[in-house]
Amino acid sequence: MSDAVGVVGVRKEIAQAPRTNPTRDRVAPDESVLVEIFAHQGRLKGAQFHKVARDALKLITLGRSRPESRLIIAFGDTDAAACVSASSWLAEALRTWRIEVFVANLDADVRSGLRAAQARQIMVNPTGA
Repeated sequence: MSDAVGVVGVRKEIAQAPRTNPTRDRVAPDESVLVEIFAHQGRLKGAQFHKVARDALKLITLGRSRPESRLIIAFGDTDAAACVSASSWLAEALRTWRIEVFVANLDADVRSGLRAAQARQIMVNPTGA
């Protein structure tokens, strides 16, 4: 990602407004590039799609006070990135707010490791609430 964007970023908490300091996955030292990263392999489901939308809203909010910053949502898989392509409402929102979509070209071993980690994760919904 750093090579493609041209900036080495770090995970960083960004001061925004009183009581809110959202942490971005990657931030250029001068805050000229703000990035959210989704390593998920495969198509997104339900809440995963909504997380992309919420993080896009955070990028939009941060970008309003940093109008020269590049805003990027990066994916580790083309299937995962499909939720922000073509004619979806989220894709249109990203275009409208100038949020770039980046799809990383991950090694097969990295993809395999991510898929294995996903398989180990078990989603459990609380009951009775």
